[in-house]
Amino acid sequence: MTKKITAILLCLVLVLSLVVGCKNHTNTTNNQQQQSSQQDVQQSSKQPKKEDIGESKYPFTKFAISTLNSFESKDGSDNKDHYPVTIKNYNAQGEEYKITFTKKPSKVITTNQPPTEILLTLGLQDCMAGTAFLDSPILPELEETYKKIPVLSERYPSKEVVIAQQPDMIFGWSSVFFDKNLGSVESWNEKNVKTFIQRNSGVAPKRCIENVYKDIEDIGKIFNVEDKANKLIEIMKERISDIEEKVKGKEPVKVLVLEGVGDNKYYSYGKKSLVNNMVEKAGGINLADKGGTYSAENIVAKNPDVIILIHYLEQEKDNKEAEALRNNPALKNVNAIRNERIIFTPLSETYAGGIRTINGIERFAKGFYPELFN
Repeated sequence: MTKKITAILLCLVLVLSLVVGCKNHTNTTNNQQQQSSQQDVQQSSKQPKKEDIGESKYPFTKFAISTLNSFESKDGSDNKDHYPVTIKNYNAQGEEYKITFTKKPSKVITTNQPPTEILLTLGLQDCMAGTAFLDSPILPELEETYKKIPVLSERYPSKEVVIAQQPDMIFGWSSVFFDKNLGSVESWNEKNVKTFIQRNSGVAPKRCIENVYKDIEDIGKIFNVEDKANKLIEIMKERISDIEEKVKGKEPVKVLVLEGVGDNKYYSYGKKSLVNNMVEKAGGINLADKGGTYSAENIVAKNPDVIILIHYLEQEKDNKEAEALRNNPALKNVNAIRNERIIFTPLSETYAGGIRTINGIERFAKGFYPELFN
């Protein structure tokens, strides 16, 4: 009898142990699932990494270069009947004048990145005697061709270096024709060296996308590659139209366009800049009416939803990077800082204008309205 009671008690203890063990296992599993669920919520609610905003690769330049490489132009590169060609351009003071080309330039020096990439995109590398001054690494699609062009200087070359190349044309920004750099347009024209200044580099009354098209159109005429130039303009216009249609009807995003100039100061790009027109195309509104120096107090007063921070390779300033904005305690309540909406953008996309201009507009639109591009 005693043996039976002992056996029954042992069975009961075993059953109870199994029940408790199952319950504990269930609780542990539930706790793990709950923790996992909480982690998933935290992950899904995280903002994009700060440096990721506006930093992805954009397809336009690759598409445009590929399209032009396969484009069958009807232009005759050595067609003597095409010349003479007369266009209007400017000197460094913004005075317009006519310039006539009696033949296709064959020893061109480009002194800035947008002109370099325009010529390479149009397949004019054989006409280039030298280049200078990159604000960003050259486009990957143009890198192999670019390596074949002599680099005369990391910044603006000296007059002596340029003269030694015996150029027949210099293509660049207005600043290269200041006395402290290569000297005036007139001085080079007297040496029978033609010049071409990009309109948006400070010479045209209004800086806008239309000037970019006009620069490309004129280069097409000068080098007798009008078909190719017009094709490039066509696909640039199509891409901008697609972006404008995508952001149509959205509430404009309030934007400041800044560039670090050191000592906690920034340069702000105003309404007359090319980048202002780019912001408008992407669906934003520039809060700065005029270009000029901005302090932290000025930024707080404007309280932008998005800050476009422009940078370039030779920029040696302590506030070049976006971290300087994020780590400034005076800016912690600015919407763009609080919501981590800084679009880090190269100068090569936003100044003077070229094939990268469309990349910049796409970058802005995706930064302004990420939900439209997911």
